[in-house]
Amino acid sequence: MVRAAVSVERLVEWGLHVRWREFPENVREMARGITADCVGCALGGLGSRKSRAAVGWAGTFASQHGASVPGVRGRLASGPAAFAWGEFVNALEFDPDLTPCHVAPFVLPGPWVTAEAHRRSGEEVLAAIVVAHEIAAQIAGRMPGLRAVGGSAQRPTYEFRERWSAYTAGIVGAVVGSARLSGDDPSVVLSALGIASGLAPVPISSRFFFTPRPSDLKYGSPGWVSLGALTALDLARGGYRGDADALTGPNGLLTILGNGPADLEGAAIDLGRHWRILDTVFKRFPTGGVGHVGLDLFERFLSETGIPPEKIDSIEVTSDPIVEVPVLANREVEDPVDAQFALAWGFALLPYYAPGPAWQSPKALTDPRVARLFRKVRIRGDPTVVRDLYRQLVTEKLPYVRRRPTRVVVRAGGQRWEASDSVAAGYPERPVSPDELRVKFLRNSAGHLPTEEGNRLFSRLLTFDGVRSMASTAKLLRNAAVGPKMGAP
Repeated sequence: MVRAAVSVERLVEWGLHVRWREFPENVREMARGITADCVGCALGGLGSRKSRAAVGWAGTFASQHGASVPGVRGRLASGPAAFAWGEFVNALEFDPDLTPCHVAPFVLPGPWVTAEAHRRSGEEVLAAIVVAHEIAAQIAGRMPGLRAVGGSAQRPTYEFRERWSAYTAGIVGAVVGSARLSGDDPSVVLSALGIASGLAPVPISSRFFFTPRPSDLKYGSPGWVSLGALTALDLARGGYRGDADALTGPNGLLTILGNGPADLEGAAIDLGRHWRILDTVFKRFPTGGVGHVGLDLFERFLSETGIPPEKIDSIEVTSDPIVEVPVLANREVEDPVDAQFALAWGFALLPYYAPGPAWQSPKALTDPRVARLFRKVRIRGDPTVVRDLYRQLVTEKLPYVRRRPTRVVVRAGGQRWEASDSVAAGYPERPVSPDELRVKFLRNSAGHLPTEEGNRLFSRLLTFDGVRSMASTAKLLRNAAVGPKMGAP
């Protein structure tokens, strides 16, 4: 047995042996929803530049016994297939959030393609997806965060740190979730975790937040993390020895990724006791999640007043101070990735386009109506929100920010409309219904699958634990049409 810290051994032991029937029903329901949403987002992102480049590379690794990728007729080797899946799911910035970071696109692809290659059932793949999510989210939530909140409740201080990449911690969940489907024993998994720690991407997230116009890499590549996880397992099976303690310690991966060491011992103890997967947010808008409370409020304005967007004089939004970091405050929108993170752009799009792939289409990017409304939107941080952040992170000892107090003021034709809220639809406190998730899925799959097939696929994914084999699902996804290209003309 490869020796490792007790916390790492506990994490591996739980991840390999916990069973689907041991999960509470709300956890199982969440796993089905996450899986359906991610597949829909993958289909919606097929025409993106990010996805086209990913499949162009992955498609050179054909394998008769590999895994399926949407829109590719044959099968690909599992590692490259997982790379493509990760990029597809994350392409639109529409995939589920699991605060403090995206988890699903980093941890779902490895188990998904492994399950197909090993002919596993829907129940088995869903169990692996729960394991991967729990491990990644427990670690990310116990990593010193992006914000440093201190001082006192009356005079809190706030600092936005420049070193943090909890996204990359997903590689740990991806390794363990995939390993349980390929039948690896604990010694192989421990060695693979050591290898994965060396293969994990460097912390690039800090640069992302401070870059006004980010690249397709954004805050990190889910495809590369997924490929790294499966590569580490392949190497470990072949006898390649990894450092089983590489996750921990002052020079370990989980210290390098954050602003100090992650509490891996606490994460290991909490597995199966507090289900972090239940904190998942289903995004209703393909844009940075920090703006979703404001978009909800603006959507309410449009519905309640019926005022045409052309009559709006100004839209003022105050919220979490994070809205002022360069990537979210960007005012130059010429590209789909710009559109995903320039928060003000979402307000300009909402009256004219249904949230989904259309938000990043050439038509939307060049629509003069959107450009005019964009100039009327102002978003700024509210210093008083820091007090609420203090309550959440210090007084309530939450592992991450759960509430985002936001106020929207709209002026139109001499009238003033104002509303405030702290949570958006899609948050655990305001969950989306299966019907709402279906509408999102069909909007994403339109142009890639006929409506009838899209409906059938969605229904199958919501009852995936009753599916004996992934074969028919994989075939349906292979037959998906790639659809039109997205992006700037």
